[in-house]
This record gives sequence, structure tokens and C-alpha cells, in this order.
Amino acid sequence: MVTSLKGEIERLENELANSEKACKAAEMKLSLQSAQHKRETADLQRELSLLRSRPDLEQALAELEERNNEMDEILRAKCAEIEENDDRVLE
Repeated sequence: MVTSLKGEIERLENELANSEKACKAAEMKLSLQSAQHKRETADLQRELSLLRSRPDLEQALAELEERNNEMDEILRAKCAEIEENDDRVLE
């Protein structure tokens, strides 16, 4: 009976050692995955910040188109003014 108990204790000690090894391996894997996720999250945060800091190209284009239309109106008015002055000079 003592021999069988000693054998059982030895078997349990081996199982415990194997379980502890598996636990340490799982902890290490989890730690590595956690570090990788932190790096990936930081990369995504940087990318998001970069995207947010970019100018709104659609808004900039709309403003440029509006400014271009204003300049066209000014140019048309100046051309009409010059033509009027030319007509007066020619009369």
C-alpha cells in the first residue's frame, strides 16, 4: 500500500510539474501576445491621429472652387470696365 501511495505521489508530482510548465508557457505566450497587441494598438492610434490631422480635402476643394468663382467674377467685371473705357476712348 505504501508503495502504491508513493507511486501515486510521484505520478501526481510529475503531473503537477507538467501543469506548472504548461502554465508558465501559457503565461509567456499571453505576455508576448499582450505586448504585440499593445504595439499594434499604438500603431493604429498613430495612424488614426495622422488621418485625423490631415486637412479635409473636400472642404479645401470647395473653398478653392468658391475663390476661383469669385476671381472669375472680378475678372469679368474688370474686362467689362476695360471694354467700356476702350469704347469711350474710341468715341
